[in-house]
Amino acid sequence: MPYLWKEFLEQTRGKGLWLGLLLVALTSLFLLAQARSYPADLGFQAMLLSLFDMNVYLLPLLAMFLASFSVYQEKELKTLLMLVTKRESGFSFLWKKSLALQTVLIGAFVIVYLLLAFPMKFLLNFHAASFGAFLLALFIFLAIFVQIGLFLGVASRNKMQLIGANILTWFGVVFLLDLAYLYFLPAVTADNARGFAWAYFLNPIHAVRMMLEHQLGLFSLTGMSRMMEKLVFLDPLVFALINLFLWPTLFFGLALLIRNAGANHD
Repeated sequence: MPYLWKEFLEQTRGKGLWLGLLLVALTSLFLLAQARSYPADLGFQAMLLSLFDMNVYLLPLLAMFLASFSVYQEKELKTLLMLVTKRESGFSFLWKKSLALQTVLIGAFVIVYLLLAFPMKFLLNFHAASFGAFLLALFIFLAIFVQIGLFLGVASRNKMQLIGANILTWFGVVFLLDLAYLYFLPAVTADNARGFAWAYFLNPIHAVRMMLEHQLGLFSLTGMSRMMEKLVFLDPLVFALINLFLWPTLFFGLALLIRNAGANHD
């Protein structure tokens, strides 16, 4: 609880969180205004998918920057050193810091979209189950990139390195990986389709988007071609949950490994 309250105060006192929330809210309102011209039957679902596509570019960078600078500030102000030498182990600190960051940052963005649900309800054909699927996609997406941000904050030794690591990670996940998929796509056959599918859907952007499309009723698992059946061999929700478990666990472990290596070196 002290970590959660401390993180809440630090994030709300800074400008980064408020600027990020304002940016997300403004872009969402523009998409909401545009969605009024969509067909009534699937207009709401199409708008939610457009919101997610916008979040692909905004949320990874925002989540990583906010989380990584929060952790880096602990090192810069020597509060991390005091905590781990007096009462906390490295594992305990990272665990509590992770929970606090996840709760505060995910909670803040979810609250913004809950507030935006009010104009959605009056302007569009609001569907609660579809909006719940969107919030689930938002939760999975943020949980992964907040944890990556925590790892970058632990691994970086100065602010310039931290900024560069955030930008390079964002560029690699959002743009560079897709270029790699396009390069290897012509070589995909029925024999190696499952291996390519694992590589493709272990990218949280693809896995979560596919899950959202399926939950919104915009992508059906019936009537697929044989190649598509080999590629989408698991329920999209299962792929998304694998990402939710795999990447935060991996980056938490890497952060702990680097933290312990640094402590032993010191």
